[in-house]
Amino acid sequence: MKNPLGARLFDAVRLIVIIIILLLLVWHIITNATLQWNFLSMSFLLVVLAAVNLVACYVLKEKSWMHYAIFLFVAMLFGSLGDFLMAGILFITPSTLINGILGFGLGHVFYLIALRDVSPLLFRAAGSTQDSHGSRRLLMGNLAIWLGVVAAGVMLFFATVFNPLDLVLSIGALAYGVLLLTVLAFAVTKWFEGFPLSFRLSLLLGFLLFFLSDWTIAVQALYNPFFLSDLFIGVTYIIAQLLIQVTPILIGRTRT
Repeated sequence: MKNPLGARLFDAVRLIVIIIILLLLVWHIITNATLQWNFLSMSFLLVVLAAVNLVACYVLKEKSWMHYAIFLFVAMLFGSLGDFLMAGILFITPSTLINGILGFGLGHVFYLIALRDVSPLLFRAAGSTQDSHGSRRLLMGNLAIWLGVVAAGVMLFFATVFNPLDLVLSIGALAYGVLLLTVLAFAVTKWFEGFPLSFRLSLLLGFLLFFLSDWTIAVQALYNPFFLSDLFIGVTYIIAQLLIQVTPILIGRTRT
């Protein structure tokens, strides 16, 4: 590390932000999700954490994961926007759920770009020594994972979420779900890359919890309003975003 003092300073700032988020999360659980400002504060602090990661990679000249940090920051910005839209503080359409889908959907687009940047999704980077047979195997392996994850998710959707009496919202939820499942699938593919175990676990668990939180919202909105609870949705969502946003810390110093 070229600047150990600067690295320790950024680590201290990150730790403070993470501790505050966790304390607010505990308070969120204690108050049983009755304080909206508490949840939105955590959402804002996640943006702050993403911003600290981005500034850290610029100041410490961690060029190998600069783009990854940028895309995660933008994704978290849209995720936080989705939180404010879902809370009804900001509006795009009269439906807070549709508004949330728009915000989170844009966030997942940037999450997918981030995963593409950190390693190829389907093809090796230009100039790679990977042979054509290896590239085809990578393509088929990632494609199989994507098809498997999306197929399982779509079956779950029609079994637990789809409501023929509300086709517009059902179709919107399905489209968003396929996007989220695509990001989840390519988080799964990182398990087979040469990344640190902590990075792979945090990334995979983060997107799994993200899917679980959004699936619960969809079930409540279209199938069973009493399924699980808003507290469950909020807690799993915050933990998911936190796990995803700490991945630049876990990978930044191990990449060359």
